[in-house]
Amino acid sequence: MLTYRRHGVIAGVFALVVALSAHAKVDPAAVVGMWLFDEGGGKTAIDSSENGLDGVVVGPADWEKGMFGQAMQFDGASVAVEVPEDPSLAMPELTIVAWANIVSSAGVRWQSIMMRGQDPRNYLLVVDKDSQKLQLSITKGAPGAWGGPIAGEAISDEAWHHVAAVIGPETGLATFTDGVLLKADAYSEPSQDAAPAKTVIGDGSAGGHQLEGLLDEVALFSVELTEDQIVEIMNDGLEAATGLSKAVDPSGKTATTWGRLRADR
Repeated sequence: MLTYRRHGVIAGVFALVVALSAHAKVDPAAVVGMWLFDEGGGKTAIDSSENGLDGVVVGPADWEKGMFGQAMQFDGASVAVEVPEDPSLAMPELTIVAWANIVSSAGVRWQSIMMRGQDPRNYLLVVDKDSQKLQLSITKGAPGAWGGPIAGEAISDEAWHHVAAVIGPETGLATFTDGVLLKADAYSEPSQDAAPAKTVIGDGSAGGHQLEGLLDEVALFSVELTEDQIVEIMNDGLEAATGLSKAVDPSGKTATTWGRLRADR
């Protein structure tokens, strides 16, 4: 009986280890910026990473119910979030993730989820003006030499979609919608601006790419996330997937506490 119980305990521990190893962990140290948009008001979009890249809310933003907590509403005209310049934002490999609920702007303009730099640009994740599909674009070498995939179904249907873009030598230039890989082009290292570039959520770096709709759980990583990690973020949310959390006060104006969530919660 003792041997049977011992073997049962060992089997249970082994099963737990297997289950934990199968969980697609996301390294919190790889988070460059993480904007949950749970403030509910004010002019600051709090960065829940350790880097303090709190964004400045431009224009008359509003907040609505999001996929996790609240989401920021962009009006397609003047609302955007400007991220303070930091060398960490210029990367040869990276991942962008977000939840997006977008109104169609077919034939009118590209709608930017996140953009760094104009021309040359380091990275741009938008809804394509004509097809309304997800588009990832970088500058390959000389200014004006843009490239990247446009793929999938139209996503500006006023429904929530999880979107992601991965840039790196292992993945290439890849886009994902709702956890599914759409297309991966060959890797090319994004050009870096000689002068400090502007990083903006919800518009282009020089304007003209205003997004109309809702954004929630926007994050930028300094590594190529795997498809499993992207799916984990989509299903569990950024706080659970990364273990990072920053509380806001009831007025939504300031960050009061920063900390890593308990790994065993």
